Amino acid sequence: MIDALVIKNFKAFKDETVVLGHHTMFIGTHASGKTTILEALNLFFNHALDRSDVRNKRKSVIIEVQIGGNHYKKVFTPPHFVIDTESSEGQWHRLEDYVYFYMPKTPYPLAYFANQCMSLHYTVHCTLDATENLPNLSVVEPMKGTLLSSYTEIKDYRSKQSLNPKETKKARARMLNIPSRKKVLLGIDEVEQSLRFRDYRDILSKLHQAFFVSKQKQFINDFPHALHPLYKSDIQKEIDTVTTPLERTRRKPFILVEGKTDVPWFENGLEILGRFKDYRVIPCGGYGNIEFVETQLKKANYRTLVITDGDMVSDGKYYRLSRDVIEMYTDIDYLNETMGTRFKKMPANKKEFFKHLGNSDESTKRKLASYAAHHLHEGHPFVLELRDIIEAYESNQPKYYK
Repeated sequence: MIDALVIKNFKAFKDETVVLGHHTMFIGTHASGKTTILEALNLFFNHALDRSDVRNKRKSVIIEVQIGGNHYKKVFTPPHFVIDTESSEGQWHRLEDYVYFYMPKTPYPLAYFANQCMSLHYTVHCTLDATENLPNLSVVEPMKGTLLSSYTEIKDYRSKQSLNPKETKKARARMLNIPSRKKVLLGIDEVEQSLRFRDYRDILSKLHQAFFVSKQKQFINDFPHALHPLYKSDIQKEIDTVTTPLERTRRKPFILVEGKTDVPWFENGLEILGRFKDYRVIPCGGYGNIEFVETQLKKANYRTLVITDGDMVSDGKYYRLSRDVIEMYTDIDYLNETMGTRFKKMPANKKEFFKHLGNSDESTKRKLASYAAHHLHEGHPFVLELRDIIEAYESNQPKYYK
């Protein structure tokens, strides 16, 4: 699973880190970077680059992904922006089972869509019934001994009649067959343009990881996994990015956290506690934005639970963790192995913690977000604290917690 994505010099982002969940729905205003994220993944896995998408033509485009404890970087250098193998990093054989399938907001015609499925080692379903007003696909057997031996080749595509948008979406869903032998990553820009609402959940359940963009409230409110709001400028100017699409979830409190790298800790903690469906986790872009965001959400009749790092003094206004920063809940052995440190015990404060890591705070937080995605468990200190904070919040106990 991709835990984090770094995008440099590409479309909306000069230099941006995106923390990802198991499945993620991106919401936000126009030009906030939703499509950029999906296309950056397409560039990383499929080397699909339009030169016009490069921000600065004199600099390289860099896409990095973090998968567990493994880091991969691809560098595309000017003037032609082909991959620079010397500057790129990673043990690429570990990605052999990963397949990224990108569906843009303007869906491909079905014939092209079928070809795209095949090129990424899909098996295209060919049992579409003409009586259901779906496409008629003429099929031949796989050719043994060729690259096509693992899936069905479509020899011809014929449509007996023009399909309306609903029928086309239905056909597209039925043609998608997710192979179990592959770790399929699916990126869909404006999912409502490509799939029917009734079909998307079934497809979602078969994927290794999904990255969806939607403007339709039905999809956003129903999405059972992580919501990731994107802001073109900052959250104080674009608070409606959070509030507008979620009108029907007002009974579900927001857990407000300081930064985006905190989100996987809280979301995975909620999942372990069986409380993920009860809360939405929203990053505020720093401690300084929390009060504003909380005020605006309350004005819109949302309930909020603010949880800050332990180094913040809120005079009993917010719940807070017992450790200075959330990354200090990482297991010592994992920390030493991942970051190359030699800690025998966790430092007493965040100053000492970051001092010994030899990386920028942002880089460290991004790498340790992988720990939260894979190593939290029911008896983990962070999970136990989160459980206690939620219990205190739900029983209206004092907000100071340490």
